[in-house]
Amino acid sequence: MKTIIKLLILFIAIQGSAQTEIPLENYYSPENDDKESSAYYYKDVNGVLNKFLGTWRYQSNTELFEITFTKIIKKKTGMGYYKDELTCRYKYIKNGQVIYNTYTMNSTPNSNPDYFIFGKRIRKEDLNTIKLTYNEPGVRGAYTDVLVLKHFYRTRDKIESLDWKTSRILRIDPNNPGQFISEFKIPGKMILTKVE
Repeated sequence: MKTIIKLLILFIAIQGSAQTEIPLENYYSPENDDKESSAYYYKDVNGVLNKFLGTWRYQSNTELFEITFTKIIKKKTGMGYYKDELTCRYKYIKNGQVIYNTYTMNSTPNSNPDYFIFGKRIRKEDLNTIKLTYNEPGVRGAYTDVLVLKHFYRTRDKIESLDWKTSRILRIDPNNPGQFISEFKIPGKMILTKVE
């Protein structure tokens, strides 16, 4: 009888601490009013992040930007809930000079600030568009909101692509009061093509 009672208590304890897995794309659904409960795990059960994974490239006569997105599984947030999200490494070269190369940084995806682009804001109404938190190395202040990536296939040649658009933090130019400047160096609008 004691064994049955112990097993019953153990079963109740396990059930009470179980996490509810919610599809990542349902994070912004109205039915998820308590979206930051520690009992929730926003999991990429339907693979909606997979289309963004891999290495992407933009190249012009003077610029090369390459970025590799990977998925972090079950990352614990500061609010106590868990989520799957994207993170990346990238390099940006302009006029033959390396401006950024985060591929060489010694860090892990959970140790910001080395990872400057990350997140998981995707809505079930548009599974081809994701919003990420965005910043660049050396840019002062908080992360800007947002980098928007839209996944698509170019009509004429069926090449897998990403439409890249960022918002910009503008600061007053100390050498020219009344004028605003951006500290960001990576182009704010690009079309990236998949290379891997």
